[in-house]
Amino acid sequence: MYKITTLLVLLIFTLTVFGQTETETIKKANELISIKKYESAFKLLNTFDPKNSKPDIVLLKEDIALNYFVSSMMHQLFALKDLEKNEDIMDYRGKEGLFGMYGFEVNKVLDSLIKIYPSNCKLYKGLGDFYYEVHLKYGGKWLKDDQELFKLIEENNKKAIEGNCADFLTYYVLGYVYVAQEKNKEAIPYFLKSIELNHEYASSFYNLAYAYLNTDDRENALKYARKSLELYTDISYKGDAARMLGEIYFEMKDDKNALENYELSDKIDPGNYYTTKALLNLYLKSGSIKAGKTMNAFFNIAPTNPTIYNDLEEIYFKLTKEDVLIAFYNGLFSSFKDNDKVTGNLNFYLGRIYLDKDKKLAKEYFLKAKDIFAKVYAKDHPVFKSIEDGISRSEK
Repeated sequence: MYKITTLLVLLIFTLTVFGQTETETIKKANELISIKKYESAFKLLNTFDPKNSKPDIVLLKEDIALNYFVSSMMHQLFALKDLEKNEDIMDYRGKEGLFGMYGFEVNKVLDSLIKIYPSNCKLYKGLGDFYYEVHLKYGGKWLKDDQELFKLIEENNKKAIEGNCADFLTYYVLGYVYVAQEKNKEAIPYFLKSIELNHEYASSFYNLAYAYLNTDDRENALKYARKSLELYTDISYKGDAARMLGEIYFEMKDDKNALENYELSDKIDPGNYYTTKALLNLYLKSGSIKAGKTMNAFFNIAPTNPTIYNDLEEIYFKLTKEDVLIAFYNGLFSSFKDNDKVTGNLNFYLGRIYLDKDKKLAKEYFLKAKDIFAKVYAKDHPVFKSIEDGISRSEK
């Protein structure tokens, strides 16, 4: 009885779909999307247009696949799921489970349709959107590299603009692609147009500020960075906007406003590496009592990572406070006595500092670092070449 009932339901469903017009099918699919029945919506569209021959059906399928996938394989195969009212797609994204899998090579499907409908600018927009999403998700590790993707995004989005199918995101993505290629002047008009079309999209303001900053137009950079800070609601992005304001003021040699915005960034999104680094530099420069506490916080973000030590060197050497850094490192040995990676780094970087102060002592630190790192790294690890270079310099 169960099998007969199932077959009957499927037959009724199929007959119902084929009895609908394209408009009715799209309306029904959108209704399913609105109640989070993403897989059902995709299946409905698939059944109505199994050969992907109808542009509007294909574009709605693309929207579902790109925005509501649970997981994907190179954005050519998508896992989809119907959700309950109180569920969110991010509750499942990237997690294991049993989901419906659907092959849908968006780029190939849209390319085929463009050959049939070359004047349909919505297809170009869909293709531009797809390549942008692929870039964001796979970061240069897709079937095409980023340079080729950027070219395809630019070509298709410009055709969407020519055909009057562009929206604020079309212009934003073009601006983004130019900034990503360090073509900041070319990016500016596209971000301005994106803002003209949508005054509430924070990322257009943020990236416009970034483009202006990279063309040394700091007044405009300040203007748009402030607006992005006002608009962002996401903590991470809002913290980035405040940090950009700090950076702009710092470049303008306005340490007071720079510090105010870096502190605001730290308040919004505490413990960010770049914010803490900037705060340490400003506190140290002004002689603030907060420098010591911030130095500890910065070091403890990643005490085994050489980048921390390199950045500390940069800050303290520039302000000629190497002795403070030496005292700080020496004070850490007891706290990290059981961590060979940290104590190895402490010895290695003390050796580097002493190269210009006391070469004999520098050599002693390098030799200690070599013995300690031998416990944790293979003989061919790059750190040993750096140590040998340090020992060689200490003997000259």
